[in-house]
Amino acid sequence: MIKVVSFDLWNTLLTGANSETSERQRGDKIREVLLKEGFTVTTDEINSAVKKAWDYFNEEWLGKYYTLQTSASLDVIFSELKINPSSSLRKEILEIMQKSLMKSENKIIEGMKELVLSLRKDYILAIISDAGFTPGRYLREVIRELELHDSFSVYAFSDEIGVSKPHRKIFEYVLMSTGAQPHETVHIGDIPVTDIKGANDMGMYSVHFSKETYLFKDSDKIKPSFSTDSPEEIGKFIKEIREKL
Repeated sequence: MIKVVSFDLWNTLLTGANSETSERQRGDKIREVLLKEGFTVTTDEINSAVKKAWDYFNEEWLGKYYTLQTSASLDVIFSELKINPSSSLRKEILEIMQKSLMKSENKIIEGMKELVLSLRKDYILAIISDAGFTPGRYLREVIRELELHDSFSVYAFSDEIGVSKPHRKIFEYVLMSTGAQPHETVHIGDIPVTDIKGANDMGMYSVHFSKETYLFKDSDKIKPSFSTDSPEEIGKFIKEIREKL
């Protein structure tokens, strides 16, 4: 019997399609703050420095299974820009980095809201998400603004749990919080090396939602229980499992 259905957040529940726009807005905002402090840099230079920070973030994330704190990513950005910030400047830009997604035009992937509202009638729903520059406390607010917060009983964000997917601990947190066994749980996500591998290693059912997948490393070696780009088909798959068990 399936008791729990967990979702990844970005590129699974919410679309990452507006990331270029949000990156430009974030860069412009950081540029304004730096100019007030006498530092003349362009938005392109800032975004290039942010890319370096993302590269470092991804090395740690995928290589060591943890979420680098935003303050550490900020060190990379300031180093690339050759800026030695005051504590107040550092604090202001850190807040911009952490809250940038809250200022974006976040959207639910078509069909996902309907899937969540349908599943919550019969299952405990959870979020298992790796955080980026934006920590879990702000991601909750993004979900709340989209009127989905109350549909989820458990939130497992990597910056709060201390590890990122596919580490067992972040999946175990959801199992412990819900009282479910791995074979009673379905996890839905877009990245094979984090979402699918993590769920498979735990003995959960894994659904690869391929609509906005962007990391394909070793994806041919990691087989999900089910793969689709359709939220409707995910619902049918979970129903089929339920009827078989």
